[in-house]
Amino acid sequence: MPLPSRPGGEINREERIHKMLSVVFSHKPDVSRKRLAILKAIDKSSRGKMKFQEILDNVRSMEENGTDYSSQKLTYDLQVLRESVLISRNSEGDYMVTSFGSFLLQVSASFESEFSEIHADKKPSFVGGASGTIMAANFDYEKLGHELTKLPFFGRKFTFEKDKFCLKWADDDDNFKSEIEICRDGSFSVEVLMGVNLPDIKGSFVDDLEGDETKKWYRTARGLVQTIVYYIERTARKQWHDSKVLVPLEADSYPLNIYSRDS
Repeated sequence: MPLPSRPGGEINREERIHKMLSVVFSHKPDVSRKRLAILKAIDKSSRGKMKFQEILDNVRSMEENGTDYSSQKLTYDLQVLRESVLISRNSEGDYMVTSFGSFLLQVSASFESEFSEIHADKKPSFVGGASGTIMAANFDYEKLGHELTKLPFFGRKFTFEKDKFCLKWADDDDNFKSEIEICRDGSFSVEVLMGVNLPDIKGSFVDDLEGDETKKWYRTARGLVQTIVYYIERTARKQWHDSKVLVPLEADSYPLNIYSRDS
């Protein structure tokens, strides 16, 4: 299935884009799932490339009836992805995700995230956040990220950003989410989202913010962000003695979805 072209061999840009999207976002959900799984498996691999059997094993491990996905089906899917310029293959037989494939993965991840937020329960929650910059002569964002994952408080969060190391605070509570990003240029950001179980809300929105229960969650979200920033700073100084961590604004938090019962 070669990419469509205009007379004379000139590639039609709009048709190329449509071809790339339709290859992965097929009208058949099972096809879409498998091809996205292939792209994700290769992209997340430690070497940034995978052999045929590695891909097959990885995709099968993600499916309940993984053995139903045969090597013949993978061969066909890889061929389709290659012809659509979403993956490439080198002379050693390694498959790699192209820049087009990486961008498509980012689009898919963003869509999934937005869809989840749209359909999430609008429960009361608090967001805490802070950002800053790490300054060191030989700073390495990946090294810092890996050192942080050695601590019991952090876990690696896999994304499709090539110039960021993404982590999360190790907490299995479904009401808690976190985004910790350390960038190649030394900038970092921390955000936590805490779903809370507040008692029946009475009075106005402003009154609710002044309540003891609400203040407790405000302080908790803010304190957790400060703790994360502390560990980032401490770990950076252990790795680079000349490092400085600048945080222009102190960690803060704010409420989401807290309304009066009368509203």
